[in-house]
Amino acid sequence: MRRAGGLSVVRRLLFAIAVLALGLAAPAEAKRLALVVGNDSYKSVEPLHNARQDAKAVADVLKSVGFDVTLKQDLTLTAMKAALREFKAKVNGGDEVVFYFSGHGVQFEGTNYLVPIDIVPENEQQVADDAVPLQRVLDDLRDQKARFSLAIVDACRDNPFKGQGRAIGGRGLAPVTAANGQMVLYSAGAGQSALDRLGPKDTDPNGVFTRVLIKEMKAPGLPVDRMLKTVRDQVVALAKTASHEQVPALYDQSIGEFYFTPGGAARSEPDATPARLAPASAPAPAAAPIHVATSGELDQSFWDRIKDSTDPADFTDYKTQFPKGAHAAEASLMARRLTKAAAAPAPAPVAVPVAATTAPAKGSQRSGSSGPQSMAGGPYPGYFTSSLAPGVIYKGSVTVNPDGSWDYAGTNGDRVHGRTDFSDLNNVHGAGTTKLGKQYGLIQNRYPDGSTSTEVQMRGHIANGVYEGQYVDKYQTGFFHFDVSSAR
Repeated sequence: MRRAGGLSVVRRLLFAIAVLALGLAAPAEAKRLALVVGNDSYKSVEPLHNARQDAKAVADVLKSVGFDVTLKQDLTLTAMKAALREFKAKVNGGDEVVFYFSGHGVQFEGTNYLVPIDIVPENEQQVADDAVPLQRVLDDLRDQKARFSLAIVDACRDNPFKGQGRAIGGRGLAPVTAANGQMVLYSAGAGQSALDRLGPKDTDPNGVFTRVLIKEMKAPGLPVDRMLKTVRDQVVALAKTASHEQVPALYDQSIGEFYFTPGGAARSEPDATPARLAPASAPAPAAAPIHVATSGELDQSFWDRIKDSTDPADFTDYKTQFPKGAHAAEASLMARRLTKAAAAPAPAPVAVPVAATTAPAKGSQRSGSSGPQSMAGGPYPGYFTSSLAPGVIYKGSVTVNPDGSWDYAGTNGDRVHGRTDFSDLNNVHGAGTTKLGKQYGLIQNRYPDGSTSTEVQMRGHIANGVYEGQYVDKYQTGFFHFDVSSAR
């Protein structure tokens, strides 16, 4: 009897282990989760007036598009750390996650800190102990292997400690390094401050950045990178009406595409099926990204603001401030080119060529539609940069074919074939397929995953005989520049 009973116990134990193993093997459905924090009521530094309202507005929109939202307001350090611990415990591999913080922030020595309401600033070391590093939030999401995570930080105001005796920290927030699968969005660029109001007659309950963000989050069928570009452009335009410079900064290491609201009407059911990330192999959207990829250097935001400038003094200023910056070689080249162009007679204008990707409607008459025009020809010399190798310039040339297609040949052996719409010289865009070559005919160039080909999207403009802009593929982003002044 004892032996039979022992076997029965063993069988029951094995059965329980098998059931548990099956349960563990069953994949959990990915969730949409958000932690939203708004801190207004600071006790020892200047209180804010709409951080709580901004947080509530963002939480409401996230709920309407299917997120499980945790909204926290006026958090002390203890409460803030507890909220982060609890939120981390909810996140699992494959989840889609948003973290939003509105309140005071400060940075020193390249580290950003989110400030709780009960902080009593004495010195930088004390602030570092009594505030929450933004990097902790990013690391938590990385550790939980969230498939996509977006941290939105509206803490880019003037230094809250500047009147506290000894200076603590600097204005705005420093650039940040995002892990794979992450985006980080600041309401203003490094060294800038974010506006709460456009002026005394501004009655909107939300800050300038958040009022634009909550509107665009509800736009159906818009990938997050394109949505945030729209947010950036609208915030810049609004800030200019108040004679203020505010350029939201995006640090993007995401893979695939993410939608707050898929195509069709915006959803209102909290338990609606969430939009999923597109596979990493999906082609990039036609629009260029809103940020040349970050490598964490503090000079990146400065470069982002001046990279499209036509004033050589901007690039000289960059070299003065960042003599060993990631774009130092590029800045020197741009300064020389622009200085030379300013001294030379203005080149003849480039005629509008055929829209290579768009045929005119039958029977219609369109300028330049009778056949290939001035862009056909080449090779036009130039160069491009890559986020995979900051500071390196890759030289090459582009030849535009009579049918409107084009071919790029790089000195490193790479080739690209594509088509481009040149109908609007202020908005030249196209797409192509890369084929990596062999350096010196021996060493095969490869992307990080070992492949040798991918799709690429390009967008730019033609001015003063120069075709320049940005490109993006699933591995990198960068800047291109070609001299087309010899166009016939």
